[in-house]
Amino acid sequence: MTSTAHKQYDTLTEAERSFVDGVARHYHEAHGVTWEKGRVMAWMIISDPVEQTLPQICAAVDTTPDEIEQLIEQLTLAGLYRRIDTPGGETRYRLVDDGYPKAVSDTFASWPEYHRIFRFGLDVLDEAGADDARRKRIAEIEELFGHIVGDLADMSKRWEEHRLTAA
Repeated sequence: MTSTAHKQYDTLTEAERSFVDGVARHYHEAHGVTWEKGRVMAWMIISDPVEQTLPQICAAVDTTPDEIEQLIEQLTLAGLYRRIDTPGGETRYRLVDDGYPKAVSDTFASWPEYHRIFRFGLDVLDEAGADDARRKRIAEIEELFGHIVGDLADMSKRWEEHRLTAA
């Protein structure tokens, strides 16, 4: 199949379908994402050609534009996909190189702020003389983020070292 042909879900290899459905299953079971949206996320990682029109994406994952346009827009705004407007008026999308590592890093970078907010929440409840049951709910979240934030610095450092040595 040439790179300009439209791949359809039933023309994906068994291995490609297995990957696409495996990613979709994960997003569906872990995050409640529809199967169609999960398939889009997987397909764009392995798509051929790398730049895809909305009709190509829909054909490859067996869905309709109505089911995935919002996702495509969200992932474009989040910097995971790039929108490419061609002179002929055809819009294509592609996964941004380094998109997933950057998105994960950006998410992790915000977690120290979550920790600070929940620590502040504990102070607020302490000042208000909140009972233990009320305080416990926020204390568990603050403790979780406290542990995660401590580990994130080491994890981020190891990832950067890996990237430098792998390059």
